[in-house]
Amino acid sequence: MNIELLKLRSNVVKQIRAFFDSRGYVEVHTPRLVGLPGQEPYLEAFETTVIEQSGKRYPAALITSPEYAMKRLLSNGFDKIYDMGSCFRNEEPWDGTHDPEFLMIEWYRKNASLSSLMDETEEMARYVVTSLRRYVGSDELPTDLRTYGLTDLVIPRITCEQAWHDVTGTDLASLIGDRDAMAKLVSDRGQTVTDSDTWDDLYYKIFLSEIEPGLAKQGCFLYRYPISMAALSQPCADDVRFAERVELYLGGMELANGFHELSDADVQRARFVEDQTLRRSLGKKAWPLDERFLADLPKMGDAVGIAFGVDRLVMLIAGAASINEVIPFSARERFGGNG
Repeated sequence: MNIELLKLRSNVVKQIRAFFDSRGYVEVHTPRLVGLPGQEPYLEAFETTVIEQSGKRYPAALITSPEYAMKRLLSNGFDKIYDMGSCFRNEEPWDGTHDPEFLMIEWYRKNASLSSLMDETEEMARYVVTSLRRYVGSDELPTDLRTYGLTDLVIPRITCEQAWHDVTGTDLASLIGDRDAMAKLVSDRGQTVTDSDTWDDLYYKIFLSEIEPGLAKQGCFLYRYPISMAALSQPCADDVRFAERVELYLGGMELANGFHELSDADVQRARFVEDQTLRRSLGKKAWPLDERFLADLPKMGDAVGIAFGVDRLVMLIAGAASINEVIPFSARERFGGNG
């Protein structure tokens, strides 16, 4: 255990809070134990049971993100909020960038654009690094931080269309929804195509192997995702084939995932049903729809929000090779022996 790295982590947390407090955000503490954790097809919640003293039992889970609760708070009168606390995801790799319990900050504000959300994310990271100068001198920053511009924060912004074209030379917009054309491209690039592969599966065969590694190494905001990957974001106003979603890559890792938030409950319900169907096809549990969330969603109005991995930011600042170096008593130590 490296005490100095844990002290650095503590100071990163303090500076993040100071940044948002100075901007008029209200810190909220949403539940970590919930009855309905969400429908994301590729995230697995830790399941448990809540038992009243009377013996009545309720299915429950630990949250993978505080998103639903925070949007309900926006729908009930808040304008600028953040929640920094533990989130939990099961069945993920212990590969040095993941831990089943991790520290994440999510923040939301009304009447803002996706571009301004990227601005604020840059500004937050710059504020934290600048404020830590007495712990980490600017000349002593790991090469990653100097390379990716975290001290002056000029992080490239690249659309999925541009990233796809740069690597494959193809027009992503023309491929959206055309499984046959995408399957041919994937096959032409030496990847295996099966009858069960969906359009999204085919997209990710190229994205994960050829596109994402370069983006992560370079560092960028990647935005305007295909609409099938919109999750809880709204369609782009100028082209509904794409969604107002953004991810931040730095130091070879994904640090953040944000949306110009969808407030149309009917569209969100349809997406949730699609996610349920996909989860069942993958042999996974499909949780009931969160009707309270869907009822509150139209009252949220126009808003943006982003989830940001605090542990990974600490890794970058510290130049740490593994998340296990910057968290006390990692899962690998608790459950996997002495590693």
